[in-house]
Amino acid sequence: MPPKRRKPAGIAPKLLLEQVKSTAPWALSLEPALPAAEILAKAAELEKRWLAGVAGEDYFFLLLAAHFTTVATFCPTDVDARIRQHAWSELTGKRLTTAVDHVEEVARWDVRPVSARYVTIGPDVLAGHQGEWFSVMAGALGRALAIDDALVAERATSWIETELAREAKLVTRARKDGSDQELLAVVTTVAHNLGDLSRVVDTWRPAHTASEIGRRYQRLGHEDGARFDGAFVFAGELNKRLMAKENHRFLPLRVPRSLRRERAFLLPFGPYFYDWGCTIGSTKLLQDHERAEIALALAKVHERRSDEHGCLRALAGIHAALDLEKLARLLPPDESTLLKRAGVQRALRQSESDFLKEFHAAVARA
Repeated sequence: MPPKRRKPAGIAPKLLLEQVKSTAPWALSLEPALPAAEILAKAAELEKRWLAGVAGEDYFFLLLAAHFTTVATFCPTDVDARIRQHAWSELTGKRLTTAVDHVEEVARWDVRPVSARYVTIGPDVLAGHQGEWFSVMAGALGRALAIDDALVAERATSWIETELAREAKLVTRARKDGSDQELLAVVTTVAHNLGDLSRVVDTWRPAHTASEIGRRYQRLGHEDGARFDGAFVFAGELNKRLMAKENHRFLPLRVPRSLRRERAFLLPFGPYFYDWGCTIGSTKLLQDHERAEIALALAKVHERRSDEHGCLRALAGIHAALDLEKLARLLPPDESTLLKRAGVQRALRQSESDFLKEFHAAVARA
């Protein structure tokens, strides 16, 4: 009797495609077609090879495409651990080199079609996607160090260093010439990206984490990260002071499935949700019962994190387009009371210009 074939590791390609369709269906029909969408379209054909254990690095490429497409949506596909750690543990030689090729290619893709959390500074686009590629490339570097592949280690290090230098320059440029909102978007993104890098370095073999290169990447945004003229230290401190609490995962917003329907519903940087709320309140792409469900989710975020401002500003934006009381009447009585809480009502009375003036006052002191 032939030995039973071992089930391949990871999520099945066709199931991964269905998950992308569930959370970002609009991304698969954009024109011109996204490179990621073209890769995901091959999921059925790839599954046959994946089941046979011969998918090679095409499967890794599929995981990267799914991550690219969904990481800035409300429900990202859960492939982080595999593309940052598990996939690399199986690779050597040509296969390792090919996987790094794929990471570099995906890192060149334009993130703007699939994210509302990006900032443009001059000709440069900065987004949290770069942090994802930091983490994936750190996985490659950790593997290269583990197997003494000097060429891949040098290549991964060069990519990381080039991107770090670019992001440090963007912090400096935004600090000098950017608006308050641009500066805060930059420091938020850079702090996120550095965190992604350091978290993967922490998973390396202890000797490599404690090595010179490991220590170099672990605390770039802290007091010992001044080798980029202090840009990352400044970004880390300002992010911690103003933006970290404004840009968490907003888990209650995963419940309203209507938010996954359109590119226009992607969440921007917090706390700048007022215009997004106006869109939710006025768009013909939503029904009022869907708006009510979204408003309830925003109110639940406030219940969990009363010091966070963005969801309150979103409710104020919805209210500017459509009386929130009308939406409250569409909810069960025990849930509609969340929209009547004192914090929500204060937010509805505060103009967006007054809120921004108050919020940005801390930037002037930075």
